[in-house]
Amino acid sequence: MLNYEKKGEVMFDPFDENKTPRDKFFEIVYHANKNLVIEELEDVFKRLAALEILAEECYGDEVEQKINEIYFNKSDLLEETEQDLYIHSMANILTKNE
Repeated sequence: MLNYEKKGEVMFDPFDENKTPRDKFFEIVYHANKNLVIEELEDVFKRLAALEILAEECYGDEVEQKINEIYFNKSDLLEETEQDLYIHSMANILTKNE
């Protein structure tokens, strides 16, 4: 399991409800086993590369335009999906760290 480390008077708590999934993810990345973090980041980049290939196959030269449309027209869905990805990656690291 992830070890809690003392930071001044506050203990590191990955389940602190006052922090965003992004904040928690980066705290876990900082405290977890380096090899597990590398493994998870390699998986994230492999998936990102596959999605880049898929996007290129589906949209060709319009990929950047489609990405920008999502940034501007679906920002709420983008933010929700991003938070889900932080949670998923964080869970993967914590599960492997046990």
